Amino acid sequence: MARRGPGVAWTKAEAGRIPDSLTTGVALVLDLARRDKLGELADRVRIRREGGFSGVDVLLFMLLYFAMPQRTGLRSFWEVVRPHSRQLASTADRTRLASPASISRALDSVELELMRPVVPWLLAEMSGIDRVLRHSAVQTHDARGRGWHVFDYDPTVHALRHRALPEDDDSPAARLRSERIAAPGHRGRKRGDVQLRRGTLQHAGSGAWLGCWLAPGSTERAEGLDRALDVVVETTKRLDHPRDRSLLRIDGEYGWVPYYSACRAHGVAFMTRLTRPELLDEPIVQRRLVEAEWHHVPDSGSGPRRSAIDLGIVTVPSGKDTRRSDGSAYEPVDVRVVVCRFPREGKPGRGSVADGWQYEMFAVDVDADAWPAPAAVAMYFGRAGQENRFAQEDREVGLDRIFSYALAGQEFAVTIGLWVWNMRIARGFELDVPPDDAPVQATYVPKVDTRSAPPPTAAPDVTTDAELSSPSLNRAPAPLSTTNTADIVQTLAQLEWSSMLASRHGWSWDPATGEIICADGRRLVLTTVQKEHAPGRTSLIFCRPEGGCAACPSEHRCLRSKDPRRAKHLQLAVPTAIAAKLREQLCVSRRTARCRPPVRPEPASATSPTSPPLNVQPRFAIRPVIGAPGPLLDVAPSLFLPAKARQAVDATALGASVLIEVPLPPPVTPPPRLLARSAADLQHRRLTWHQHLGRYELAQGLSASVEIRGGEGLRRWLGAPSVGRRGRARWQDARRL
Repeated sequence: MARRGPGVAWTKAEAGRIPDSLTTGVALVLDLARRDKLGELADRVRIRREGGFSGVDVLLFMLLYFAMPQRTGLRSFWEVVRPHSRQLASTADRTRLASPASISRALDSVELELMRPVVPWLLAEMSGIDRVLRHSAVQTHDARGRGWHVFDYDPTVHALRHRALPEDDDSPAARLRSERIAAPGHRGRKRGDVQLRRGTLQHAGSGAWLGCWLAPGSTERAEGLDRALDVVVETTKRLDHPRDRSLLRIDGEYGWVPYYSACRAHGVAFMTRLTRPELLDEPIVQRRLVEAEWHHVPDSGSGPRRSAIDLGIVTVPSGKDTRRSDGSAYEPVDVRVVVCRFPREGKPGRGSVADGWQYEMFAVDVDADAWPAPAAVAMYFGRAGQENRFAQEDREVGLDRIFSYALAGQEFAVTIGLWVWNMRIARGFELDVPPDDAPVQATYVPKVDTRSAPPPTAAPDVTTDAELSSPSLNRAPAPLSTTNTADIVQTLAQLEWSSMLASRHGWSWDPATGEIICADGRRLVLTTVQKEHAPGRTSLIFCRPEGGCAACPSEHRCLRSKDPRRAKHLQLAVPTAIAAKLREQLCVSRRTARCRPPVRPEPASATSPTSPPLNVQPRFAIRPVIGAPGPLLDVAPSLFLPAKARQAVDATALGASVLIEVPLPPPVTPPPRLLARSAADLQHRRLTWHQHLGRYELAQGLSASVEIRGGEGLRRWLGAPSVGRRGRARWQDARRL
C-alpha cells in the first residue's frame, strides 16, 4: 500500500506574535490595565536613581519572568523576550523592557525604607487577594462554629558557600559578594559558610503570602515576628474581622516568653511548641500524664497515631538572662498547655520519651471550648501544609535563587514573585467562585485512647551532627548513673590519653572521674558517642555545661563556639570497638538518670492524688482548664485549594495567542549637542519622580494594538480590556481559527 506524506504549506511568521510561554504574564499585565492599576503601581513603587529604569519597569520585567511556566535564569529569559521587548513593554505604557544588566543595577538601588511600606499594599490590595480572604471557604471554623483566619509564620534559611579565592601578590583583593547579603549563623542541617534568613507570613486557608522580610544570619528573629504580627493586625482590620479570631501558628523557635508576650501585646492568638522540657519532671504533671483520659487526635492515618490532653493553665517564667530592649525583665505568662503522645521506641526526634511514650508540649493561646486539645494538636501539625507550599513556591516561582547581592534588592525581587503568586490565586478564584456557605460540622465526639505503651527497648543512644548543632542541646550534659560511671571510666582508661591530648598543651584526663580537664581547669564530661565515620574509627563528644566557659580567656583558642551561652564540646576519634562499648554503657546510664517513667499514682491516702509531695517545691504554677458548657462541633479546616486556582489561570492562558503591534514613533530632530535643553539641564538638577518615570513612557499619540486569540475563559477573565491609556484590544475566538 502506497504511503503519502502530509501536505506542507509555508507562510511567513507573524512578527507581532508573543511566545506562548509569555501569555500568562501578558494576561496578568492586561488584567492590571483592566483594573486601572498600572498608574498606581508606577506612582507608588519607587527606586531612587539618577537615571535608568524606574520601579515599574522592574515590576514589569519580573512579573513576566515569574509568570513563565518554565523555570530558568534571567539571562535565558532575556533571550526569549528580547525580540519582543517593545511589544511587551507597550502593554504597560512603556517603550521597552529593561535588560538583565539594567535590572541588576536597579535592584542594587532599592532602599528598604522606600520598599517595605509598599509591600503589604502590593501583596494584598494590588493582587486583589482580599476578595479571596473575605470568603468563608478560606476560614477555619472552630468547635463553636465561628470562623477564624489562620496565619503561618515560618522563617527559612538559605545557606551560601564562599568561593575559594586564592590570595597572592598577582591576584586582586578577595571580595565575596555574599558578604553584602548574608552572615554567619546557625544553619542546622544546611551546609554553607553564611546564611540568609527569609521570614514569610502566609494565610493558611487561601495560600496567599502577606509579608516577606530578609535578614542576614540569625538576626532579627524578634523583629521579624513583630512585623508579621503587625501585618496580621492590619489584615484583620482591613477585612473587618474580629482580631480575637485570628490565629498565628509559629515554629518552636518562638516557644519562649518574649514571643508569647509579643503576640499578647498585638492581641493575636498563637500556637507553638512549649520549650520547657523540665515541666515534664514536675510530680503533678507526671501524675496527670498517667491518670488523664487521652483522646485521639484527628489525622490522615499516615503517621503516628497521636492522642492529646489539656495539661492546664501554666505560668511560664522567662529565662533569668532574658531581658527587654530597655533592660527590664519579662513578666511570667499564663498560657494553656496541651500535651500529645504516641508510642515511641528509642530516642525522640522532639519532646521527651518516657515509659514507651513520646510526649510533646504545645502552648495553645485559644479557649478549650473552641479548640479542644485533640483539635488544637491537629491544627498545629497542619503547619506541614506550609512546607508543601514552600516546595510549590520553589517549583512554580523559583524564589530560592539569588537575584541581587543587595539585601533590599533581593527582598524586592522575592516580593514580586510572591505578588505574582497571589495574583494567580485571586484570578483563579474569580474564574470559578466557590459557594459562600458555612461548612457542615458534625457534633464533636471524643475518641478515648485505650492503647498501652510498648515495652521499652535498649536502643543505642546516638546523637547526630545535626543534633549537636541544635539549640535544644544548649544545656548542661546529662548526669551519669552512679552504678555505671565506674564502668565508663574503666573503659575510657583503655585509651592512650597522652597521645590523644598531645596537641592540646595543658590538657589532661582525670582517671578517677573519666573527665577531660582543659588548661584552665574546667572539666568536660562524656555525653555522646557518634556513628562510625571511618573504618575502625568513631568519635566521642565531651561537653561542658551551658555557660561553663563564659569567663574563660582561652575560649577562642581551644573550643569551637565563641558564644558563652553554648554548650562547649570537644570531639576525639577512638577505636570503634571501645566506642561501641562506651555507647552501650552511656545508654544504660542515661536511661537510669533521665528516662524515668512517669510517677505511678500512689494508693489512696489523706493526700490528694493530684497534688505533689509536700517535700517537693513545684517550679511551675498549674491550674486546670475550664471550658464553657455546651455541645461542641468538629473543627472544620479550610477546604479551599489554592493550587487549583493557580492552575486554572495557567490553563486559561494555555493555547491562547497574543499579537501586539506598536507603530514606530515619528523621527525626532536631535537637539544641538553643544547646547543645554534648559536651565535645569544646564545645572544637572535631579529629576522628580514623575520626570524619572517619563524617561521610558510610551510617547503621546502612539497606540498599541493587541489581538488575543483565546477561549471563552480568557474572554471572561479579561473581558474587553483597554491596553494602557491609549491602546485598544481586539478579540478573535480560537474556535473559529
